[in-house]
Amino acid sequence: MKVSHVKLRRFNNALSLVVIGLCLYVILAPLWPKVAYQLQDVPDLVASAEKGEEPEKIPTENTLVIPGMNLQQVLHEGGEEALNKGIWHMPGSGSPKTGGNMVLSGHRFTYGGPAVLYHMDRVKKGDKIIVYWEQKKYEYEVKNILVVPPTQVEIQDQTKDPLLTIYTCTPLVTAANRLVIQAEPMGESQ
Repeated sequence: MKVSHVKLRRFNNALSLVVIGLCLYVILAPLWPKVAYQLQDVPDLVASAEKGEEPEKIPTENTLVIPGMNLQQVLHEGGEEALNKGIWHMPGSGSPKTGGNMVLSGHRFTYGGPAVLYHMDRVKKGDKIIVYWEQKKYEYEVKNILVVPPTQVEIQDQTKDPLLTIYTCTPLVTAANRLVIQAEPMGESQ
């Protein structure tokens, strides 16, 4: 069977377009969360926190709010597959209600899932973090920001005192290290 030169040229052109498209996707996809951040509206709970006001409505689902990165995300329970839904509350870790080290994790970048912690590098010491847990508001203040290797799993260890630990991969688009935020309760829950 003989393939004509015209068909072969068309195939090569189509293949070239596919390769160019894939290259553009690989190059531009890491930038999409940055563009989306600029285009998004400020979530209601973030806006309330920035104004120092109480929200009109407390969420019914456990929710994490980090005004410093314009983040309002529901906390997901379960196995590691919950990480692909957004912010994962690690099984066996603490909670605002039970105390101990409440460990949360999320992707900073993925080609297929939600990159909910893409802007975690914007968080600074002293920033406020809010957790709505079982329809109560708990406020935390960022005390430590660390970069650790993935083998430093003691960041997940339980603590006697209440602690909020949030971590994600860093630098962007790699899993070489972990960017870790540790925050302590600011006062009484509301």
